Amino acid sequence: MNEILLTLGGLTLGGSAAVVLLALLVRNTRGRYGAKWRCWAWLLLCLRLAIPLPLMSLLQEQAPIQVDLPNPPAAVPPAPAPAPTLPGNHSPVLPAPSGGEQNEPDTLPAGSAGTSALEPFEPVSREEEPSLSLSQAVLGMWLVGALAVLLWDIRAHVRFLSYLRRWSTPVTDGTAVQAFNQLGDQLGLDKRPHLLVCEGLKVPMLAGLLQTSLLLPRGTTTGEALGLSLLHELTHYRRRDIWLKTLAMWVNVLHWFNPFVWYMVRLVERDTELACDEDALRRLPPELYATYGQTILDAVARLQKKEP
Repeated sequence: MNEILLTLGGLTLGGSAAVVLLALLVRNTRGRYGAKWRCWAWLLLCLRLAIPLPLMSLLQEQAPIQVDLPNPPAAVPPAPAPAPTLPGNHSPVLPAPSGGEQNEPDTLPAGSAGTSALEPFEPVSREEEPSLSLSQAVLGMWLVGALAVLLWDIRAHVRFLSYLRRWSTPVTDGTAVQAFNQLGDQLGLDKRPHLLVCEGLKVPMLAGLLQTSLLLPRGTTTGEALGLSLLHELTHYRRRDIWLKTLAMWVNVLHWFNPFVWYMVRLVERDTELACDEDALRRLPPELYATYGQTILDAVARLQKKEP
């Protein structure tokens, strides 16, 4: 128990230092290291923080090796030497007991020091140990907090999925379906997400970890902006950014007490978007760079706009 807490504390301290280092590195290098490189760094950091167990001690623990050795042969005692005999006498000569040696009696007097008198047993009084130690209390608080954050995330995700099942329908627009298939071929996607349109969405998005769907808002994205939005979301799908975001959320559940981990989740969200934009721009001609950037800015503006 103490080993788990020490490992968790060491991981969260090391993770905090790594988050601060990566944040400062991006600010001081002026974009020398791309968002794609930072996403790999976030992935490695999240993989280590996602397992709060003492890995080294688990690897070092091995089952003891038992070797069955043959039992040694039993030792046979040597035969006693025969007693000396006198000439003409067939009976052995036995040594006479010395005068100072006397046979001890079978029993000793009751008052002698060698006897052990029966005395009443008095148990040794010990102080009562506390029922709940400090390490147990800390471990319990950590588990309760992690369970609360996990249930909150699951509740929000289940509500969102139920909303999608109720209001989403397959896309019937032939132009959108054709652009979706062409971009899927260009990106080399053998397996593609389901293309759906959903009422109430503000921007296109991906949803679902195992059965991913690409959701389009109804009637807000058309023409050239539709193709660029599909390229952005399919690039997310090709990069498997949704898996990295899910892993970062799991790390946030385990390290809910660390504010640097909450900040890391925001940085992962930002860097996955930037890395996706970098990959998408590599597939576009330079004359479409401005149009792509404007499409992303319009989507962010719609997302941040409050409902009247």
